[in-house]
Amino acid sequence: MLILHGENTAQSRQYLNKKITNFKGEVIKLEGEKISLTELQQAVESQSIFFPDKLIIIFGLFSRKPGKEKEKLLTYCRKEDPRNLIIWEGKKIDGRILSHFSGARVELFELPKIVYKFLDALSPIKRGYSLILLHRCLKRELPQRVFYFLCRHIENLITAADLGRSGLKEFPSWKQEKLIKQAKTLGLERLIKIYEMLLEIDYQQKTGQSPFSLISSLDLLIASF
Repeated sequence: MLILHGENTAQSRQYLNKKITNFKGEVIKLEGEKISLTELQQAVESQSIFFPDKLIIIFGLFSRKPGKEKEKLLTYCRKEDPRNLIIWEGKKIDGRILSHFSGARVELFELPKIVYKFLDALSPIKRGYSLILLHRCLKRELPQRVFYFLCRHIENLITAADLGRSGLKEFPSWKQEKLIKQAKTLGLERLIKIYEMLLEIDYQQKTGQSPFSLISSLDLLIASF
């Protein structure tokens, strides 16, 4: 079994797509949020009359909401450790959870540290510093990727400001604390306004209505914090 996880989803997707392209056999893709244990067992254990080999990919199993079915699925994966199974996650999985999957090969795809530094530094009193970090990010990542990371981070901060720890259960405790602290600095009202601005930037870029490039739009957004 192979587990792919981490915030750098572009890189992990690229890695996964290469695995799929090079695989000579049947590829079965399953949604971790919906699949049942019976469906997974059939996919892994049944024989195909057309292909000698099968590759099963589960997207987002670890992100599935807690429940008995999720526990059954994880227990099956942990105990059976199917050689033809890949689990893909679009976030970093807690190491304490991964420690139970000692038989699996694990690949972590992390973002450049400068991206984390940029997101963590977002603050109304650090606009200039945030702009400097933004442009350092843009030297490492495409503007579209930086925009995506920013949108997702603001979504997490809104959740932190609105619900606190109860809305951040998917994150480890240290990450929860960082998000809550930063959310308090920015405030829920400001975060919602920023998110509305991000939606407007996204719409204008996709429809060609923006007079600015995406980089310039990001500059203006950060300067308005």
